[in-house]
This record gives sequence, structure tokens and C-alpha cells, in this order.
Amino acid sequence: MTDQSEYLKSDKLVTAHYGEEYEHYYNAVVPPIFMNSLNVFETIDDYYDSDKTDKHTYCYGRVQNPTVRILEDKAAALEHGTGALAFASGMAAATTAVLTVCKTKSHVVCIRNAYGPLKTFLNEYCREHLDMSVTYVKGDEPEEFENAVTDQTDLIILESPSSVVLSLQDIQAVSGTARKHHAYVYIDNSFCTPIYQKPLELGADIVMHTTSKYMGGHSDIIGGVLAVKDEELMARLRQQRELFGGIIGPMEAWLIIRGLRTMEVRVERHQATAMDIAAFLENHSKVRKVYYPGLLSHPQYELMKRQQSGNTGLLSFEIEGSAEQAKEVAKRLKLFKIGVSWGGFESLVCMPHARQDEEACRFLGADQNVLRIHCGLEGADVLKADLENALACL
Repeated sequence: MTDQSEYLKSDKLVTAHYGEEYEHYYNAVVPPIFMNSLNVFETIDDYYDSDKTDKHTYCYGRVQNPTVRILEDKAAALEHGTGALAFASGMAAATTAVLTVCKTKSHVVCIRNAYGPLKTFLNEYCREHLDMSVTYVKGDEPEEFENAVTDQTDLIILESPSSVVLSLQDIQAVSGTARKHHAYVYIDNSFCTPIYQKPLELGADIVMHTTSKYMGGHSDIIGGVLAVKDEELMARLRQQRELFGGIIGPMEAWLIIRGLRTMEVRVERHQATAMDIAAFLENHSKVRKVYYPGLLSHPQYELMKRQQSGNTGLLSFEIEGSAEQAKEVAKRLKLFKIGVSWGGFESLVCMPHARQDEEACRFLGADQNVLRIHCGLEGADVLKADLENALACL
């Protein structure tokens, strides 16, 4: 039997080996993909008692799958949690988390720059069907959360750093506030990955990753994962996933496992490139402002150093010009392709606020002309040249 505890000594060992108990898979160095929808049993009693036996007993694919279990074991170990659950999308993970810890008339405190579809879910579905209420905060200061919570607050939603203005929240301080008010803290950790930030150790209750981003890393899957420390909460989340049917498919889980093997070396390169490009843009005469937590000029740089051990490849900047001129810059980029996501091997650009009105832009903290770029693996020099050529149109 493989001594799995040995693999917990470093993130590198977790991504390479943890959860891959080779003796269960004919000692294959790469575990197989289990495409079966169900498992069979010797007796009726074996079937009914399957959930009482060890973790290598499986029953039905909507509940669990061997390939998915390997991914979940790795995700839990990377986040230093007691368990993790993999989902068919980040939104499946996020909505399951909300519906597990909230109830009718629950109050939620959410940062303004949280993922847009998650805010839509809160504003529309949760308000209409569950009579829930939401208070949005900028989130830069812990006091904002203390002032926003009420006796009905069941959940605080963080995304640190957020994915457009790259603002941070003090995870430890907010978690302290949540504990005083018996609320849960949920955080999207997709930007940092577990390599550069471990929110459960800072007091968060639920960590979410869009595995389509750096965990997958190759822009070829959609998925999500939740990691927790509390076993009772884990049991509730597992029950809800089974009821909602949001489990990830085994092929997608296998691709994420493959992506995890190179995640640490990829995010190191993404970070190095993004730092180079952020510094280049910060000193460019046609750029008004750069949003990147790794820059000394970032207003929350000291907080970043306290709770993160690094940054990755996503950053934003505002040009000295209008939204229409920013669109022209995006159009002229050749290596940065116009696309909505990030975290893969490729460089991307988008304008998240291009069709927001002035009031919405003030609420979100950046102008219509903000350009968000993901720095891929093509190399910093060619990406800077691409940006220089595009900015020349201004």
C-alpha cells in the first residue's frame, strides 16, 4: 500500500502523486479513466452497505467515480482541507455552495467584483425563489464586512484577488467577523490557485476553484471544485451535489489531474510574464493605470504579501483614451486573442466593462476602457511587442 502521507509534504508531491494509489490500478503510473455509469455488487446487502465501506467502493456515477475521487483528493490536499468535491462547472460548484449554507430569507454579504453570473444568481434566482437579500461591499477594508452583516447573514462571498480590478480582501479578518456572526466564508481562489494562497488556513470555510482556469490549464475543459475543512459541511455539500446532479465527468476530471501535474511550473511562468508586462504597462505613456497585485504600486501590496505567496497571469489596465479607443487596441492585438476566460496556455484580452454605464463602472471600480489581459505562455518579449504595436494606434 502506497504511503500517501509522504506525498503531503509538498504541493509538488500532491500534484504529481497524491491520491493515485497505484496498487488499485495495476500499478499504472497514470490512473485510468473510469467511464462506467454504475458499479455492480456480489450481494444485495453489499449494495445497500456500499456507503459504509472504504472509499474505493463505488455505486453510481452521479454520486462518485474513481477518476473523480483522485481529483478531489488532490484538491483537498492542496488546499489543506479535509475534503473536496468536483463539479461540472465553476457555477455548479458556486451555486451548490450558496444553496447548501443559505436558506429562505438568508442574507448574503458579497464583494462588488465577484463573478458576474454568481451575482446574477444571487440577485435574481435567490431573491425571487428564496426571498434572500444581498449587500454588496467594495471589500478593501474589513470594517465594511462588519458593518454589512446582520443577524440573518449566513454567507460572506469573497474573491481575492478579484478578476477585473484585482482588489484583495483580508481573508483572516473577514473570517473572524463571520465566526462572530455564525456565518460562512466562501472564497473564489481561482486566481492564486492553492500554490499561492490557502484560504482555509486563513479561516475561510469554502474554497472554490474554476478548474477551467489554472488547474486545467489548457482551455479544453469546464469544471469546478469546492474544498472545505469541516467534515459536517463536507457531508452536506456532498448530499446537495448528489441531489442537483452536478458532478464532473470522468474525462474532464482526468484532464484536470493531468493539468495539475504541471500547474506549479505553469503558474510560475505566468507570474513572471505578467510581472514583466505589468511593469512595462505601468511605465507606458499611453496607459493611465495598471491593476496587478504584484506591483509595489498596488494599494494592497502589503496585504498581498501577508496572505499570498505569489501572483499569476491575469491583470488589467486603463488606457489614456476612450472605450472606443480601447476597443481598437484590443482589435489590433495579434497574440492576445479576444476571449472571455483566462488561466490557459494562451494570451487573451477582453473589456469586461465596455457596455456598462457610468454608474455601474463606479460601482465596479474601473472605467469602460479597462482592458483585462491574461498573459499566456508565449513569452514576455513577444507579448510586450504585441501590446506596443496595438497601443501605437492611440
